[in-house]
Amino acid sequence: MDKRTVLFVDDEEKLLSSIRRILLDEPYETLFANSGSQALEIIEQEQVHVIVSDLFMPEMNGLELLTIVKNSYPHVIRLVLSGNTDRDILLKAINQGEISRFIPKPWESTEEFRTIIRQAIECYDLHSEREMLMAFCEQMIDGKEPVEINIRLIQAVISNRRRHMYDWRQKCDAPLQS
Repeated sequence: MDKRTVLFVDDEEKLLSSIRRILLDEPYETLFANSGSQALEIIEQEQVHVIVSDLFMPEMNGLELLTIVKNSYPHVIRLVLSGNTDRDILLKAINQGEISRFIPKPWESTEEFRTIIRQAIECYDLHSEREMLMAFCEQMIDGKEPVEINIRLIQAVISNRRRHMYDWRQKCDAPLQS
């Protein structure tokens, strides 16, 4: 499996720098954008698996961005990182942008933040694997012989899933560094 990529979008450069520092040793790629339009440019050029966006930004707000991402890239897992906890705004973000998680600014701890991002990646992986396995099962049900590549692909998914779980356990069992 390819290395996963998480895109962080916020108009506060200091916050993006802070995120960059705390995620330096994580086993996934990180990309950063300081506007919704820059985020969309990145998504068009790079494969993004998870997007974490602030809600309130100039030009295009996070809700508009996440709604576009939902419609154009529905497989991307969407999270909100915001200091605003207005219930109506959050419900609108959840309903329109179909976000998976809300992360308050400032977050509780560095480790909690890392864990939330890991969980989003895990969610992406599980959805992707489910889709691939469903396609494989549909071939079997339709009476088609699965091609050898599909069997190899399923074996690779199982192997990668086992290795991935081992890597996450190693990372989660490591001493906390804030």
